[in-house]
Amino acid sequence: MSLLPVEPAWRLAERKEEHRWLIAGLWSEQAVGIVGGEPKCCKSFLALDIAVAVAAGIPCLRRFAVPRSGRVLIYAAEDALHIVKRLQWRLRGHRLRARRSRHPGHHRAHPPPRSQ
Repeated sequence: MSLLPVEPAWRLAERKEEHRWLIAGLWSEQAVGIVGGEPKCCKSFLALDIAVAVAAGIPCLRRFAVPRSGRVLIYAAEDALHIVKRLQWRLRGHRLRARRSRHPGHHRAHPPPRSQ
């Protein structure tokens, strides 16, 4: 068994066309891309919204369905600390809502992160 399956290029034409979405109508499951644009046009917030949507299994931009949630890795080296904390708070909120929907009656409040 190979950890990384390899298939000859000539066999790719034989495979049935299958289009699976990571975010329906917006980003395909195996896609690699760049979120680019002018400075200060909300690229970072778009990337964060994509990440939160996939991690939480909620619609991206409140419009594009996420067929199944999954793990997300964000390397936010360029972002300010307040943006990173905002992402952590938002993810924590989604996790709490998911837990509450699975276990009604077990509510525990978490305070918002303090700004530094």
